[in-house]
Amino acid sequence: MPRMRVADPRTLLRAGLSPEDLALAIAVGFVLGCLPLWGISSMLCLGVAATLRLNLLATQAANWLALPLQILLLFPFLRFGEWMLRSHASAHAFELHSFPHPGYTHIVSEVGVLLVHALAGWTLAALPAALILRTLLTALFRRLQSSLMH
Repeated sequence: MPRMRVADPRTLLRAGLSPEDLALAIAVGFVLGCLPLWGISSMLCLGVAATLRLNLLATQAANWLALPLQILLLFPFLRFGEWMLRSHASAHAFELHSFPHPGYTHIVSEVGVLLVHALAGWTLAALPAALILRTLLTALFRRLQSSLMH
């Protein structure tokens, strides 16, 4: 007998989860998984999944799968946020070695500015990305579900 994985979309669809609900859970988990703040996406996914009554397993699996993108998208989100806020703070933040004894408060301040820029970029990209991903996944899961029925 073949071994089924619990996070397999086919298993979730067979268990009665609708393609729309599965697509939303995965889209939310994936987009929150790309959040440029490390260490909080799992808790955010838990809270959002509970609030919206999403499948927690699908949301967390998508969150974990997004980890490489979370790392890869940090600088694009940072640059996008800088462009949105019309700022160029990161050019100075990456040159901290050029400051004479910058001190911890200066470093923390510069990193805080970088995080604000990255979060601004992510915030503007998150909703359209989630909507596009949900639409594509819904179509995919509808096809998958109809192939499981026949």
